[in-house]
Amino acid sequence: MAELRIYAIPTHLYRYRPLGKKLRRELDAIDRGYIYCPTFSSMNDPMEGSHRLSLRMLTSAISTTVQTEVLQAQQCLGVASFSEVFDHEPMWAHYADQFSGMCVQYNTRRLLKGLPEDIDIARMMYSEKEPTILKERQNANDRAKMTLSSKTARWASEREWRIFRPQVGRSVYSVPKTATKIYRGSRVSPDDEEQVRDLCKRHSITVAIMKIDAYAMQFSSLRRLSSRARDALESAKAAEEKNGEASRS
Repeated sequence: MAELRIYAIPTHLYRYRPLGKKLRRELDAIDRGYIYCPTFSSMNDPMEGSHRLSLRMLTSAISTTVQTEVLQAQQCLGVASFSEVFDHEPMWAHYADQFSGMCVQYNTRRLLKGLPEDIDIARMMYSEKEPTILKERQNANDRAKMTLSSKTARWASEREWRIFRPQVGRSVYSVPKTATKIYRGSRVSPDDEEQVRDLCKRHSITVAIMKIDAYAMQFSSLRRLSSRARDALESAKAAEEKNGEASRS
């Protein structure tokens, strides 16, 4: 039998996160090197985990048992979502608290190497129909992961990958410098930005600042620069431009 493999994986995976009231939680995850995996029912799509049984399964004597086992396995799994892209406007709005949060960049190979062996990472499939549970030799956990690895095609632009953990909780990654960059939203508060920058300074993580230009997002990276220093640079630049205008007049 042929084997399905994924040979091309993205260099980076991205995780959109809120700040504000959840600032300490999100910074702690980066500081301590873990990904928190909640239950799938806490996600914002009510269609998550939808599936159907094949006709052969429906007519089987074990169909009710299989269905119950799959539903129970779904509730036990811890699930965390990533994306292949960092500049997706709807995700900034939905998952990064309306552009007042951040998007964390992870080195994919370091993440894979650093996570425990009981962690699975899957690329999402997008379809017009829900996944089908077949009458084959799969256990309940594999069937549950299959149902949680598919979404309606309307979500396809998110280009999502998922971590599956046997239970809800923290998935610790052991390889240093797995989180390599933080993209800061355009509406991040000064206090939140200062704390993000302090964390990035300790871990040598680059900060990329979002600027909105009409219908486009642009990011400029500044490494190890506090918000006070950045404000001083911007003030100096404004003064220089003002002096230039005065000399021209």
